[in-house]
Amino acid sequence: MAYRKSVTFSMILMGATAMVSQIVFMREFLVVFYGNEISIGVIFASWLIWGAFGSSILGRFSDRARSKTLLFSLCQLSLAFILPLTFLAIRLSKTLMGISPGEIIGYYPMMLATFVILCLSCSIMGFMFSLGCRVYRGITDIPAEQVARVYVLEAVGALTGGLVVSYFLIRHMKPFDIIFLVSLLNFAGAFAMQLNRPGGRKFAVATSILAVAVLVWMLAGGVNGLRRFSLARLWTGFTVAASRDSVYGNITVTRRDGQRSFYENGLHLYTVPDLLSAEESVHFALLEDKAPRDVLLIGGGVGGLLEQILKHPVKSVDYVELDPTIIKMAEEYLSNEDSSFLDAPEVRIINEDGRFYVKKTSKTYDCVIIHLGDPYTAQINRFYTVGFYRELSRILKEGAVVSMGLTSSANYIGEELKAYLGSVYLSLREVFPDILIIPGDTAFFLASNREGTLTADTSVLMERLKERGIEAKYVREYYLFDKLSSERVEYAREAVEDNPDVSPDRDFRPISYYYATVFWSTQFDTPAFRAFLRSVTRRHIWLAAAFFCLLIFPLVIWNKKRRGKRGVLLAVMTTGFAEINFQIVVLLSFQVIYGYVFYKLGVIITSFMVGLALGGWIIAKRMPHIKDDMAVFRLTQASICLYPLILPVVFLLFSKTHSGLFSWMGSNVIFPFLPVISGTIGGIQFPLANKIYLEDREQVGRVAGLSYGLDLLGACLGSFLAAAFLVPVLGIFQTCFMVALINLAVLGILVYGDCK
Repeated sequence: MAYRKSVTFSMILMGATAMVSQIVFMREFLVVFYGNEISIGVIFASWLIWGAFGSSILGRFSDRARSKTLLFSLCQLSLAFILPLTFLAIRLSKTLMGISPGEIIGYYPMMLATFVILCLSCSIMGFMFSLGCRVYRGITDIPAEQVARVYVLEAVGALTGGLVVSYFLIRHMKPFDIIFLVSLLNFAGAFAMQLNRPGGRKFAVATSILAVAVLVWMLAGGVNGLRRFSLARLWTGFTVAASRDSVYGNITVTRRDGQRSFYENGLHLYTVPDLLSAEESVHFALLEDKAPRDVLLIGGGVGGLLEQILKHPVKSVDYVELDPTIIKMAEEYLSNEDSSFLDAPEVRIINEDGRFYVKKTSKTYDCVIIHLGDPYTAQINRFYTVGFYRELSRILKEGAVVSMGLTSSANYIGEELKAYLGSVYLSLREVFPDILIIPGDTAFFLASNREGTLTADTSVLMERLKERGIEAKYVREYYLFDKLSSERVEYAREAVEDNPDVSPDRDFRPISYYYATVFWSTQFDTPAFRAFLRSVTRRHIWLAAAFFCLLIFPLVIWNKKRRGKRGVLLAVMTTGFAEINFQIVVLLSFQVIYGYVFYKLGVIITSFMVGLALGGWIIAKRMPHIKDDMAVFRLTQASICLYPLILPVVFLLFSKTHSGLFSWMGSNVIFPFLPVISGTIGGIQFPLANKIYLEDREQVGRVAGLSYGLDLLGACLGSFLAAAFLVPVLGIFQTCFMVALINLAVLGILVYGDCK
């Protein structure tokens, strides 16, 4: 009984270790290599590729190992040391590659770094799944049940680890501390398993001695010393005033020559003081309004914008900043002169998502300044869509002004930049009748809900500046005359209008962040990669999907004797691809409809793991009573085809309805329940696939490893393609249809195939 409990604990710990380390490593990678959806896809792809390698390739040896329990404990012991070393390697990687802090890098160095750094930890964790299925043989002798139970226990562990790290550990512990806590738990798992195994007491004693030595080192300040060392290497050449982790990411403040620079997840936000940027961001917008009284500022207030806004005769400034850690660190590390504006009586600080605030507020504004930077991610892109501009127009007074700044070029706008800026311009034009573009290295887009409001007449703007008694250092006569010269303004307008192949940015087709990715690739990536990004179109994606559907038929029919079973493994891979797509479209659609609500997103992610564990538990209980395994498997595959066809209907229904009760049901019941459905289908299908494919009990480790590897490979492809290419280029609805089509082709193979 004690041995059984220790094995069960180790199986749960296996899932928890994978989930916790994945979350911590991902967050740290984003600090080191600031990432949009493509870079996040690269990180996930490396993780899943090595996991697939460990389960499918190394998993072949799990059946041959003489002492499987001892080998499993050795894997736990090795992870206890490899996980902290992996975390340290992530922090040192940028320095080792000679990349400066705050510098955005190309995707190729990122691919190389993630691929090398994650190889050991992910391979071992992948191998442990197939090996765990053999270890569990001592608990049950039925091969298919071994796989099903390990699958459920791993899912329970992943669910538990995800909840604990997301809602508790990240809030109260530093990343290094979390990783060492996981290491100690793996020491405990290895100790318990070997203590209760005949002949394993010596190993257990040795493990306990190592664990005590590590614990003493930690209590003696070893972790703090390692943290300081790694942080200094991560920010080589900078003096770090503070670096803190919040639920939203890492915030670092550096100091140099009287200036304070703020970084979020490794990317430069702003430097204080930076008078030029602050004056441009504020005065271009407020001078266009004859009498601005109520101002909404979304982001950037800590970067000096509040000071400039308060120079105008405003009555109120609502400053929306998602992460309260930014405000707290500004109050601590900026001078009293620079931070005093946060306490001004006109200023109200609101710590929530800007779009969520716009959607729910009843207050109206004379001017809205959006200072969030380029729509380089799907999260930021939500503030540049037609849907957001329509929501924004609801809270604008007559003749109000909206302003945002985007990276541009002062003298030459290339094709990639034209497409990027053109998409934002077309989106604004669908909502606002009056648009003015002020060109420069940062192009400022000004829009108004009343035609004739905006002016490029420098004399009018200077008159307003003088009437308000504002002493500006940069935004003054000579500067405005140069910025707003008719030739430059006309050139910028023609550049963004002359784009017949460019599409406006929409909530359910967020194309602007893809255009932004293509533009940024011109700064740091190879011509070949840029050419690849430009070639990704709707037509090419659909052709690739059609080619895959046609290709799978001869691959499966090639071996008639085992075509049914090959179809089962293919279904496992396409289901992995589909499940990650489902997660992404549900998350993005939730953000679109309800705004970014952090806790609800955590619930949605957790719901998938609940479904996975539930599906695995159901099939484990029902498996001995199923008479036709293939018929049930086909039913799960049909569900994978049907589910993505239902999603667009649900998204449209809730996006068009704004009644209180219906909206509450959507955000609190329907959306959290959607991942449970898809997770349950996947949880049922995976153990059933292993039962169908298993020929004899000696192949448990190899078959479990192969199927798990294919599942991870499909998820790898999905994670890389979905948010990076499919959703922005195809849109959410067409992505759902394409996933349904691919899985429908696999269903055709299953119907045609026969295992008998």
